Amino acid sequence: MRLIILNIVFVAFAFCAFGGKHQLLKEYHFEEGGYSIIGTFSESDENSLSDSLGEFFTDDIALLNEFKKDWIFQKPGNMYACGYHYRVFICKNGLALESFSINLNCEEIVTDEGYFHFNPELLRQFYGKLKKMYRKSMKFESLTEARNYRTKILSDSSLIMTPTPTWTKFEGEFDFTFKCPDGTKTCLHKEEKIKKKIKKEIKQNYPEEDFTLMDRGGSLTEIFQTISCNKTLSDKFNLYYRDPGYFGEWKPLKLELTTYWKAYPKY
Repeated sequence: MRLIILNIVFVAFAFCAFGGKHQLLKEYHFEEGGYSIIGTFSESDENSLSDSLGEFFTDDIALLNEFKKDWIFQKPGNMYACGYHYRVFICKNGLALESFSINLNCEEIVTDEGYFHFNPELLRQFYGKLKKMYRKSMKFESLTEARNYRTKILSDSSLIMTPTPTWTKFEGEFDFTFKCPDGTKTCLHKEEKIKKKIKKEIKQNYPEEDFTLMDRGGSLTEIFQTISCNKTLSDKFNLYYRDPGYFGEWKPLKLELTTYWKAYPKY
């Protein structure tokens, strides 16, 4: 997390110092078809534009190219501690390719390249040109049901976007703790090196198992990780300490899915 923050700060200063421009959508060739831009609500304070605009999408190639032409940023954002009114996704054939977060009151957009000043007029100019969409949230009784449903809707031309939940690949997760050898207080200073070591050791000991790791914090003496995997790995995993309580136990993933549609979904 510290490394990510430092990278964002560096990018912001670089843009300020050298006057570079960031064209957000330059790599997308919307003329190929199948693309859409959608805006979904995030939690934030009130804003009249988001209240009137609502959640939205467009798959109109001319409008997509207007976004591409106009969404060029140069001035770094202030990195305010604001919530976000919108999470905007670039999608193709129902799958999200990239996303950005926008706060209209703080006038800020967050991208993979860092924080930039966002003039709300860049969104307001599309008022009346964007379409409304349908949101559908579902819960499933089994992993097979969830995966089959998602596979089926991907062939529906009315689908705008479906997420790719962890359950499309794995069955569940559990937490474990890496403890610094002999109680030394070096974990924090060697965090990246230790995480690479953890990943390598899991691969070496369980070569037939696939998994992903996610940081869950740490201290001078410990590093906490969440591992997403199949239950077969959980059943035999004994490389690192697993709390016998809630955090160390195997937890099946929540089988939930929220999708977005051009018309009311028939499934």
